[in-house]
Amino acid sequence: MAKIILKSPYLKPNAVKHLANYTKYIAKRDGVEMPDDSKKFLEATANQQKVIAELLAAYPDSRELYEFEDYCRNITRENADEFILRIAETHGELFGNRQNYVSYIATRPRAEKIAEHGLFTDDGVPVVLAQAVKEVSEHTGNVWTHIISLRREDARRLGYDTVDQWQTLLRSQRNMIAQQMKIKPGNFRWYAAFHNESHHPHIHMMAFSSDPKEPYLTEQGIRTIKSELAKEIFRQDNISIYQKQTGYRDTLRKQGAEIIADIIRRINSGESINPVIGEMLYRLNDRLQKTNSKKVYGYLKPEVKSIVDGIVDELEKDENIRRLYDLWYEQYFNVIRNYTDTMPDKLPLSQNKEFKSIKNSIIQEALALSDEQFTFEDEQINNDIPSAEPSYTEVENAESLPLQSETGFSEQETPAPDPEYFRLLSQAEKGNRYAQYGLAKLLLDRESERYDPGTAVEWLIESAQKGYTVAQYRIGKMYLRSEHAPKDVMYAFRWLEAAEKQNNQYAQYLLGKTYLSGSDVMQDIEKAVDLLTKSADQGNRYATYTLGKAYLDGKDIPKDIGKALELLTVSADKGFEAAEYVLGKLLFGGEQVSKDIPKAMDYLTKAALKRNQFAQYLLGKLYLAGEDVPKDSVQAIYWLSKSAEQGNMYAEYALGKLYLYGRDVERYFEKAIALLTAAVGHGNPYAALLLQNIRNNRNWSYALGSLRLLIQLGRIFQNRLDDERKGKIGLVDKKLRSQIDAKKAAHGIRQE
Repeated sequence: MAKIILKSPYLKPNAVKHLANYTKYIAKRDGVEMPDDSKKFLEATANQQKVIAELLAAYPDSRELYEFEDYCRNITRENADEFILRIAETHGELFGNRQNYVSYIATRPRAEKIAEHGLFTDDGVPVVLAQAVKEVSEHTGNVWTHIISLRREDARRLGYDTVDQWQTLLRSQRNMIAQQMKIKPGNFRWYAAFHNESHHPHIHMMAFSSDPKEPYLTEQGIRTIKSELAKEIFRQDNISIYQKQTGYRDTLRKQGAEIIADIIRRINSGESINPVIGEMLYRLNDRLQKTNSKKVYGYLKPEVKSIVDGIVDELEKDENIRRLYDLWYEQYFNVIRNYTDTMPDKLPLSQNKEFKSIKNSIIQEALALSDEQFTFEDEQINNDIPSAEPSYTEVENAESLPLQSETGFSEQETPAPDPEYFRLLSQAEKGNRYAQYGLAKLLLDRESERYDPGTAVEWLIESAQKGYTVAQYRIGKMYLRSEHAPKDVMYAFRWLEAAEKQNNQYAQYLLGKTYLSGSDVMQDIEKAVDLLTKSADQGNRYATYTLGKAYLDGKDIPKDIGKALELLTVSADKGFEAAEYVLGKLLFGGEQVSKDIPKAMDYLTKAALKRNQFAQYLLGKLYLAGEDVPKDSVQAIYWLSKSAEQGNMYAEYALGKLYLYGRDVERYFEKAIALLTAAVGHGNPYAALLLQNIRNNRNWSYALGSLRLLIQLGRIFQNRLDDERKGKIGLVDKKLRSQIDAKKAAHGIRQE
């Protein structure tokens, strides 16, 4: 059964239904005639069973009540008594009039009392029982008598076994209920009482409008009220369900991408395990070339749509996809079961609107299969940017430098390697922490004949124990990153935290970054943001960049484009090339902030001159495309070559294609093969597929287009998940939305 039961009958003005047998039973029962312990487990009496049969005939929907389930499972006097009473409470006309009903709801045994009665309403509004009875009984319109019931175990577990929790819930949801009842919020009137029954705690809510003509509650309205209440009551349960559902979707995306990749690989190599999909892809391309209408799924002819649907349906036949899709539906049903027992039919993947964007993706990529336009396949480039790390020299320079006399050197002296070693050793043995650190640094130089990491660690510990934060930071990083020492996260954190306590900005940065990623310790976002903020406040460009990137991505902390833009600008203006690249790309794209081409090119060029391979690649790509900046093939080849020299697989692949096609450069087949081979060695799947098709003398446009389709499908799944994490987008009213957009524009944030 559903986890929440909602019944919403109503009482007409002065309506009296003469059901003598039921009314007599209720009057006798009135909360006091509970069977004692010696009788409640006996079989239900003949009179009880007769009354139940008559009630079920009159009110067949009572079979949905929890009490009916209890009664059917065990036909005892106690369960019969509870079931009869619940039907009576659900159908207020059995009390003869509204006055009797209100009094009963407010004062019956086990109604949790707030004052001398159990009624409550809007926050801050006092309830006088006599006045409430008079208002309800004399109201000239219909009065709805909502009853919301939970299982005892759920009520206890979720905190809904007290009147306070129900008060908070109903007060927070009163406008939603009014909306579904077609009542203006200002006209909405309601009273409620909580009955903490031992079997199934429930709430009574009498709802009406000060305008008798206004209320109108449909079946859909009842379902919506039930759904919204269930979402709130079972919020914590649903979080767990949504997490599982997201996990299934993530796995579905990953598994689906792997399966598609294998299918595409086999199609283009003649090894297709599913010739139906191969034939459909080629046939779709052919039909789209002959279609005059708009190349969007909704505008296509039925026979062309069927090809697109067929590709998705064939994909769903894979055992892993089918199993994961079943799991996704299982979690989807788990949410629905909170408020209904009626499950919707399971749809084929091709008909599921949750994944409908797949269709237009297939169409667009099918169109590109025979397109000779030069393309860049670099969708995953953001995942390949290495994280920034300061050099030890930078960390040392940020600290206050000791006097030369403290290390045993004169200002004029420039010692040779061996004399330097012995001077450092002499001072280190005397306990000089700076000399101890300097000696350890010399012993950690792999180019030095005196390279001795074991002894170096001992001297570092000596220096660290004397409170030198650079030594504490270095030994912590060494054990965290397995540099010259075995990995030991706990030991690493001991020293990093010691440095952090002395406000070492680099220790704060490394600790914050580690807590943010959750790679070596349990992820702790609050602690990560605190540490990174402390470091950034000291001007640390790495921490500023890391925080800005986190706010930009919105993966670990809530997305905040304005804050991201501010932090990335600070880091970039301090000359940090990673920030320069990200900020340049952000300003050039104009997808999340206002587009600024001159400033974007300035940041990208600065980063490229600092040998940032990604900035070099992006500059080459932009100069080659010539869309937002004047086309400059010389600059394009220059920057792509610089990036390729550093082993950037995207630049190697792009240059390889240019030399293969003879675009903007003289065709040079041998160099093309060499570059593509290098890209394959660095893990570029497009280069591998292109080389394979060249060797097999196949049409590589089809091969690359097929692989682009694979990546696009993966992006569709990812984007769908991202949209869901944002919540109910699109439900904000137009006026509020325009205000939000105006604020975004004022901060230079692109309106979505």
